[in-house]
Amino acid sequence: MVMSPLKFVFFSLLAFCFEVSSIAQPANDICSSAIYLNMNQSQPGSLLGPFSNEGATGNDLDIASVTGCWLDDLTGNADGSSPQVDATVWFRLDGYDGALMLYVQPCDTNLNFLTEDTQMALYTGECDSLELVICNEDINGALNNYWSGVTTPILAGSAYYLAVDGFNYSGFGSPELPLTTGEFCISMYEPVTNLVESEQGNVVAFPNPTFGTLTIHSDSPITEISIFDFTGRCCRSILNGTTLLQQTISMPDEFGVYTLFVKSESGVTVHRIVKE
Repeated sequence: MVMSPLKFVFFSLLAFCFEVSSIAQPANDICSSAIYLNMNQSQPGSLLGPFSNEGATGNDLDIASVTGCWLDDLTGNADGSSPQVDATVWFRLDGYDGALMLYVQPCDTNLNFLTEDTQMALYTGECDSLELVICNEDINGALNNYWSGVTTPILAGSAYYLAVDGFNYSGFGSPELPLTTGEFCISMYEPVTNLVESEQGNVVAFPNPTFGTLTIHSDSPITEISIFDFTGRCCRSILNGTTLLQQTISMPDEFGVYTLFVKSESGVTVHRIVKE
């Protein structure tokens, strides 16, 4: 069957439109157009986004000085000496006196950043005179967690810029997967300080360390329990409509250190829980 000239033109235009839309540059393609991240809207377990670096050009030279951290150099040596800047998007936030936990991670189970591999760099200053604060290639490469994240002190009165980039595999003999692009979310909050191991105020959490199940006992009715992993993602949550003084909750399957928030009628307590 021969396609009619009119139908050929239609499908050609459709393909052209799809191609143009699929490679459209994101609004925050360069530092000067960075998306503002509002710290007041962020708390442990909350996610900002989704954002995307698909179609980003990497043309912003403000990030060219990042060396020793991003490992996707064209030589394949992974020494960070000549990182590829090619799918970078920008964000900005206001500083405060304290620590900042900043993570790039999946928005939910339905949004999967291709191979889940990001790189990030946090700067202070202005776009034409940026100073590197900290950068990260992988949260935990040994555990195949190739998302990026940092914890760092920041200062009030300073402007901060975050660059998020996809990993480019072209220097590692993987032309079929040259660059990771897609949707992602950002977790950004001030970490809780002065955590205790098992008991705080009128709340006790046991056993700690635990092998799977955690029991929380309170002198006043428990209204809410939440467990967060080291990236700030909420792994477990219970809302009580009753006046229980004791509640049992299953820990996540993965080993590691978790943060437990317990809200009772007396207030909120925070605990560090070890899962073995």
